[in-house]
Amino acid sequence: MKRLLFMGLGLLAWSCTAPSESTPEEETGLPNGAYSLEAATWTYSEDSVVEVYPDQIKIYAAGKYMYATMNPLDGSVSSGAGNMSQEGSVITETPLFSAAGAVEEGTAYSLNITETEGGFEQTIDQVQFPDQSTVDLHESWKRLSDGSGAFDGLWRLTSRNEIDGVNDFQEIKMIGGGHFVWYHTWSDSTEHKDFGYGEFVEHGEGAVTEVAQVGSIEDYAGEWNITYQLIDNDHLQQIYVSPDSVEVVQNFERL
Repeated sequence: MKRLLFMGLGLLAWSCTAPSESTPEEETGLPNGAYSLEAATWTYSEDSVVEVYPDQIKIYAAGKYMYATMNPLDGSVSSGAGNMSQEGSVITETPLFSAAGAVEEGTAYSLNITETEGGFEQTIDQVQFPDQSTVDLHESWKRLSDGSGAFDGLWRLTSRNEIDGVNDFQEIKMIGGGHFVWYHTWSDSTEHKDFGYGEFVEHGEGAVTEVAQVGSIEDYAGEWNITYQLIDNDHLQQIYVSPDSVEVVQNFERL
């Protein structure tokens, strides 16, 4: 069972975008919004079953998606972001970025979903491992919110002010369904890969409180007061003060 548990949790990093060849049986129209992964079940070909309850969010909005999570076994961060479309009960995700960087053009994944009263369920059958063993995946997602806001979209960082000791900072961020999720990388003497997500509360005139709920950075959870400004429809600026009292100005472009 230890081997099965390790393999099952290892799938956490990519299970929400694994390919499927199953034929949809019913149509659904999944609303835009933010969703949290409530539970995941991995059923192996040898009839062994593993259940896990990870911290993971996914946001769908305006034909885009993004998710982020952490593998509890090795502490590695997983993230995916890109374009999405839906036909019947099949969502097709075309990733643009992952935790490894830009994704090769032409990559796409099909997800079979069934809408539920509180969210949706996702089934991916016969996912194959390198050793030719297979697993059937079933995930239950809870809708957090289907609301919309002024800054909704998938955004890529284009520039930020220089901060001592922080090099090659890159970030992808998505806002939608009253929530946010981000993934960034940077370096000092080592390479850093981090993520975070939570509620996105707009107060008007660009004033926003990000209520951080989950993240890979120590002491990240809590309220962050951030000023947002849409420069135009495709460009966004955010300004906040870091815990060590440094003003951070970040500029994004819409993907």
